[in-house]
Amino acid sequence: MSLLSRSGPAPGPAGPSGGAAGPSPRAHRLMALVPRTEWAYRPRIVATAFVIVTQVFLYVLLWRALYDGSAGAVGGLDVSQAVTYSVLATLMGTGRVIMEGASQETAQSKIRDGSVVFWFVRPLSARRYCAWRGLGESLYATAWLLVGLAVGVACGLVAPPPSAAAAAVTVLAYGLGQVVFYQIGLLVDLTSFWTITSFGVNRLAAFAQLLLSGGLIPLWFFPEWLRAVAVHLPFAATIDVPVSLYTGRVPAAEFWPYVAEQALWCVVLALLSRVMWRRAARRLLVLGG
Repeated sequence: MSLLSRSGPAPGPAGPSGGAAGPSPRAHRLMALVPRTEWAYRPRIVATAFVIVTQVFLYVLLWRALYDGSAGAVGGLDVSQAVTYSVLATLMGTGRVIMEGASQETAQSKIRDGSVVFWFVRPLSARRYCAWRGLGESLYATAWLLVGLAVGVACGLVAPPPSAAAAAVTVLAYGLGQVVFYQIGLLVDLTSFWTITSFGVNRLAAFAQLLLSGGLIPLWFFPEWLRAVAVHLPFAATIDVPVSLYTGRVPAAEFWPYVAEQALWCVVLALLSRVMWRRAARRLLVLGG
């Protein structure tokens, strides 16, 4: 079924992304979609916590065994920084990946059952609908991060930032990283308009995100040639940059190039997603309706 060939009067003027252009005063309620879904399925919360705790526990054992009591630094990180890096990377990355799509409000699921057409006939455009939902995901993931950070600091697993300036620039870098995180996930999801199912693309993107963001091991431990490439990819902007600033591996006084590159990726990915939204609205194909 093509969106452009559907019968019946349109509910309003089409926006640039295929939906109606008028804003909705209740759009902010979409931010609660993911938290409410998670609360409705409480075992997911327990499962997420179990995965994060288990991964953190294994990372702590790994780094302490590798350093074996040595006070020296490897890749510019001592054992305390390495543990802190991995704990924060797990909280930022693993938890977010597990929770992505928790509401089942993804293009892939909607195309398969045919309900994606409603994204393009609502008063709120599809692009803004997903943006509000994505903001809710980010805030929910941030709540998990703050709780985990507080527990980690209390248990002595996470060292505090070296200075107030480091904490401030970490917050800025984290916010930009969340925008990049959302845009990457959105681009992957939008491929469903061309592939019907994005399982394969999702797997490749999840692997790239885990490896090249620092979510698996710090990018500082990569071979020099690989690190030189990885640090300039959008994946690094999601985890490596804010965590490196937090741990002091990147001094707070030198944050400008890193944050500027994050901002650049935010703009590039946003423009790319806008183009994909326009093209998706022109060739909508559903299987269930």
